[in-house]
Amino acid sequence: MSASVAIFGSCVSRDLFEDPRLRPAVSVYAARSSVISSVSEPVEIDPARVRLDSDWQRRCVLADFGKTFFASLREARPDWLVIDLIDERFDLLRTGGSLVTRSSAFQAAGLDAAEDFGFEPLRRMSPEGDRLFAEAAGAFAGRLVELVPAERVILHRALWCDRYRDGADVLPFAGQRRQLCDAQNAMLVRGYDALDRAFGGRAHTLRPTEALADAGHRWQLEPFHYDAPTNGWLTERLLERVAA
Repeated sequence: MSASVAIFGSCVSRDLFEDPRLRPAVSVYAARSSVISSVSEPVEIDPARVRLDSDWQRRCVLADFGKTFFASLREARPDWLVIDLIDERFDLLRTGGSLVTRSSAFQAAGLDAAEDFGFEPLRRMSPEGDRLFAEAAGAFAGRLVELVPAERVILHRALWCDRYRDGADVLPFAGQRRQLCDAQNAMLVRGYDALDRAFGGRAHTLRPTEALADAGHRWQLEPFHYDAPTNGWLTERLLERVAA
């Protein structure tokens, strides 16, 4: 496939590009970052302080601090951009008039203990988090359309699943896990709607009619780790769009 595709999102989008027909297309993959953080001011950090075994996760943390997504996009000039908001599950931290994402990679690097940043926690699932996202959506879309036309943006409206496949069985998430799924999905729908409006309704939508999580997923069972049939359906729809 000759088209190039950038991703701002998470494994729910990146996993689709494991298909051999799509794998060569990936030009930029930005993850572990909130939309809110991505349009904030850069926060200086010594790269040596981000100690992680995974080079990719280390790069994600440094990119979130440096706010380098748009520069990477400008350099790559992709034909298409896929966006999902699953990484909005991470809370944020205020520091020096800016914000960074308290991602799993951030925590694994031990940065919670970095007192010199004066981090102040901000719950992503809060009225303030919603307000900041609504404000950031316009800035995010505005900067993107300078690099990728809105008609070449695909909003992958990925949500948390309320059920998962375990062999031949389909089982529900229950209790607190189900409550968290519902709360996250309400936040995600608000976020996708805000981005859709920010792109003037011109972005394309990618959304499965039904999605199941996978008990045997290589990244472990999570409500946002989809099973093979879900990913297969999404891959075919994505190919119809970007390979056309």
